Amino acid sequence: MAALAGRREKVLVGPETADDAGVYALDERRALVATADFITPVCDDPRRFGRVAAANALSDVYAMGGEPLFALNLCCFPEEGIPDGVLGEVLVGATEKLGEAGAALLGGHSVRDPELKFGLAVVGEADPRRLLTNAGARPGDRLLLTKPLGTGVLVNAFKFDKIGEAELEPVLQEMERLNRAAALAALAHGAHGATDVTGFGLAGHALGMASASAAGIVIRFSELPVHSGFAELVARGVTTGCTAGNRRHVGNRLREVRALTAEERELLFDPQTSGGLLLAVPPASAAQLLEALRSSGHQAAAIGEVVAGEPRIEVR
Repeated sequence: MAALAGRREKVLVGPETADDAGVYALDERRALVATADFITPVCDDPRRFGRVAAANALSDVYAMGGEPLFALNLCCFPEEGIPDGVLGEVLVGATEKLGEAGAALLGGHSVRDPELKFGLAVVGEADPRRLLTNAGARPGDRLLLTKPLGTGVLVNAFKFDKIGEAELEPVLQEMERLNRAAALAALAHGAHGATDVTGFGLAGHALGMASASAAGIVIRFSELPVHSGFAELVARGVTTGCTAGNRRHVGNRLREVRALTAEERELLFDPQTSGGLLLAVPPASAAQLLEALRSSGHQAAAIGEVVAGEPRIEVR
């Protein structure tokens, strides 16, 4: 369908590489970055849900090395069964996060939906000479991950009363964190490529980077940052509706050089909401970038490297 649309000469990043957002050139120094995303509630606090949903949508712009300019609300709201004031609080939370990002809210669109969903369409600006794309990883690059994994299982555990608000709190704090500081640090340290880790899980998004970059990716499992309680909840049977599909999507392109337990394998495919950035960074600047991320409060880690060869994920 994209091939049938107009102005293709202006498209710098289209759907071909399944990147985080599309990029449209304005001139040699300016490009627009466009994305849309919405999610179902991740907590009981409607304002906080709005903040997480906004951070999640804004992340796609940051993953491209851009800065958000403006956004439109995407409201899929039930007609009945929602207490007064809840939907307004969702919008207030999103506006708070847009304010933190320095982006304007221009309006939006609402539809009736039996299941509450909320998100944003976001347009940002980037320098086309400094884009971060999932096709930029190069053999020899180090891989950094800027947030812990495990949000899918922990959010579901909360929904089904397996954990309480105290256990979910650290997860919400990370989901609310904008990826702006991480993206700026990545650009400052010469990162070659990036993608944000969301619904397809770490393995799925890493495979997207590997495929777009025509390279392999090595993940060192012991280095992965993980939210507390994840393994115990998986051992108790908590999972998500997307995990099995994420595993099928990657298929035999995942190679377990190190045999994984069922709980460890679950982590690779756990769908993230407002997850961190997966950054491909030159070896010479990887340590400095990691220190910069940690100094700014990110629970970041060096988790592997990019290698030559066919697109694949190797877990060691």
